[in-house]
Amino acid sequence: MIDVGDHSGAPLRLLGRDFDGFRRAVSAHSAAWPAGTVDATWLGLPGLEAAVLGPGPADADLLVVPADWLPALAASGRVRALTPYVSANPPEGWPDAWSPSFHDGITWGDDVYGLPFHDGPQLLFTRPSLLEAHGLRPPSAWSELLAVAGALYEPDAIAGTVLAGAPDGHNNVYDLVLHLRRFGGDLVDADGRITLDTDAMRAALTFLREVVTTLVSPDAARMDSNDSGFAFAAGRVAVAVNWAGYAALAAAGAVADDFACAVAPTHDDGSPTVTVNAFWVTCVSAACADPDRAWDYLRHAASAAMDLETTRAGASGARRSTWADPELLRAHPEHALFERAHDHSRPLPRVPELPALVGVLNELVDAVVWRGEPLGPALAVADASAAALDQHAPVRPSRSTP
Repeated sequence: MIDVGDHSGAPLRLLGRDFDGFRRAVSAHSAAWPAGTVDATWLGLPGLEAAVLGPGPADADLLVVPADWLPALAASGRVRALTPYVSANPPEGWPDAWSPSFHDGITWGDDVYGLPFHDGPQLLFTRPSLLEAHGLRPPSAWSELLAVAGALYEPDAIAGTVLAGAPDGHNNVYDLVLHLRRFGGDLVDADGRITLDTDAMRAALTFLREVVTTLVSPDAARMDSNDSGFAFAAGRVAVAVNWAGYAALAAAGAVADDFACAVAPTHDDGSPTVTVNAFWVTCVSAACADPDRAWDYLRHAASAAMDLETTRAGASGARRSTWADPELLRAHPEHALFERAHDHSRPLPRVPELPALVGVLNELVDAVVWRGEPLGPALAVADASAAALDQHAPVRPSRSTP
């Protein structure tokens, strides 16, 4: 076991995204940690990205960041490899306490660089009474979702579905990747090189543009992900695919007694859709002067008891035991779907250029899907920008599963 000593007078410095659920979760973890305390600084997402991926090292011991950033952080030496700690003193239940869908997201090559902190898979949201009033069944395939959304769409009253159009590199990019995969593509080719100008990408962009022009409300162009969750909770959307965490908004909103969740729609032949696993991790900064003690905190925060506290705090724990907790399921039954949802979920490709690539995709979606610019020229610009990123990419290690 690692001896962390008595460091109660030297709090670990944590840097993360400003979100009430994250604040409360880290506060609960810190209060229950016997080896000291954590002093957290919370930033907006752009500020966090600048702090951890900017020119200089992050002034922190611990980082709470999107798993999508780990390859860039690892390749640039900004976070510590945790494999020696995992081998010597693994987290409780490692690795089977977590769905395998997390494993690629926390590794870079042969090393582990973070532990899951917050997660909420993409789920289908419907309103049972609305479906029943129109003689409709809950959709199980994408074609059925589109048919239901079209049947329930009433301009100026209720949108058939919702997309978050704000050009913030979040939902707009994740929705693109979801449908890119649905059409048989991905952001990288078989050799791991970034490739955007593909038939699948063209199909995904065309599909999203059609949805925007026929099934969503005009104000969706300004919505971020939270706004899209609030729109469903307020009863302004008939059916949606969105993050599981927005079930809590629905439960507290106008549709509190009239919403249901299910796993994401399938292909028309019943085969599952590969959804996006966009989760958050805690990792140890390369600037940390006491990595042994930082690892002790990570193990503590990732334990079954603390992961459950993460969910109770208003974030969403990532352990299977949390998803199966009877008390939690009584208040949040959607967690019973998480295991199935993660059976067919995977993170964005593990390439260190990903933060910059998200910026390219953000502009591509905004141009084609929301501004209605011609697909061909916009995609050509994006593909050239992505190719330039690829030319300057560091050597990519082989992938491994812990």
